[in-house]
Amino acid sequence: MAVPHNQVLRPGNFSELFSFWGRFPDAVPFAGGTALIRFQDRMLPELPGNILSLEKIEDLRRITRTERYLEIGTMVRLGEIIALGKTVPDAFTGALRGIGGPQVRNLATIGGNLYISGDAAAPMAALDARYELRSASGSRWISAFRFSMLSPGEKQKNRELLTRIRIPLEPWNYTVCRKFVPGGSGGEGGVLIILVQNQKDILTRIQVVFIPSPVSGGESGSGLFMDKDSERFLEGKALPLDRRDAIHYGEQWNSYLRGLGRPDPLLRAKIVNVIETGLLELSN
Repeated sequence: MAVPHNQVLRPGNFSELFSFWGRFPDAVPFAGGTALIRFQDRMLPELPGNILSLEKIEDLRRITRTERYLEIGTMVRLGEIIALGKTVPDAFTGALRGIGGPQVRNLATIGGNLYISGDAAAPMAALDARYELRSASGSRWISAFRFSMLSPGEKQKNRELLTRIRIPLEPWNYTVCRKFVPGGSGGEGGVLIILVQNQKDILTRIQVVFIPSPVSGGESGSGLFMDKDSERFLEGKALPLDRRDAIHYGEQWNSYLRGLGRPDPLLRAKIVNVIETGLLELSN
């Protein structure tokens, strides 16, 4: 019997999901729904003709932890992740706390936020997280950085579902998480993450990531910024950090962003100021 269009499909497992998706290739996976209605200002939001509801797939709600990793299913709500406390790296929790209010965080899922390259994508890239993508033919893993750089079309073309995130539980000695709220019409915003590891007063690793906020009219954010050349400049430096090195690092990031032509000059100045201020704390 043919199933009519304009409906909500509720698979109970992955097999059923990909069976539905094969029959209705235009169907859109639906989790918390906040990403679909984020920029809609109408009384009744416009929804896709066919929706693949993920609410009955229990595998997408699992949270597991080993000595090396924290794994979170993509249907887990943001509020649930925050409630895990110290189990979650500070950079991740900090970014999640900046997303909406409690009502939004108790509705929105981590998978939906990562799919649109939302605020949570910055700490995921900084923490070297990996994502599981599942299709009808199997599954594969992709780095958080690479996933964030994919266009909406690239994310959709193989009908792959983002099912699980795996976060390495490495110790970080210093963390900065700063959210920039867009100012005025056309202003830009985003999330900046700074992570530092040190051993015996030597800076052994630094990760700095900035991701712009998703913008109205688009399905995802526009890229993710990491300057590996700048990171190599500081690695191996003695702590306390020389103030000149901290300032020079900020100047490198300023040049990096200016070369990309974005974000806008005001936001770029704010980003560089937070980077310099954060690293100057390591020089005291």
